Amino acid sequence: MSLKPVVTASELDALLAKPNPGGVKIDAYFPLRLWIVVVVSGLWFIRLTVFTNEAATELFTNPAVRDYMTPALYFRAWVLFAFIAAGIWSYVHSKYHAITFGLLLMASVFNLVFDLSIFYAERLTVQDPKTTMFILVRVILSYMLYVSMRNSYRIPKGRDKWNIFLPFKKR
Repeated sequence: MSLKPVVTASELDALLAKPNPGGVKIDAYFPLRLWIVVVVSGLWFIRLTVFTNEAATELFTNPAVRDYMTPALYFRAWVLFAFIAAGIWSYVHSKYHAITFGLLLMASVFNLVFDLSIFYAERLTVQDPKTTMFILVRVILSYMLYVSMRNSYRIPKGRDKWNIFLPFKKR
């Protein structure tokens, strides 16, 4: 049996992205979506690393569970940092966009399901608009990652790659 890969990384990247319909029109909202994901993730990273005890206090009423889960929250913050850093690296170096955003999407959805069953189980027993909004934001961020994966072949080039005002730029 051959250990040679059946599909190369660049072929997989092309398969994950939407098929090219011909004249490629850039996705003007790509930089804006990326910045939203990075800023929200950065704020959540800061909250989980600097204010870990406060986050654990909000999530768990039982002190024994809170003490047990506090290091897990801190660890998750660094995992979030690693994933976002990988996404930014991929975007900066223009390598494997669809694969990277697909992996970020899978991690986001998996973590959301995991969080609903472990971290937010206690919070979901009480109807709380704050928790509902937080879950809604997580779902919207996951959708943004999905759209970014599907539109990865339409990433703007050059300086427009970082221009969040690109949708308002006259073309």
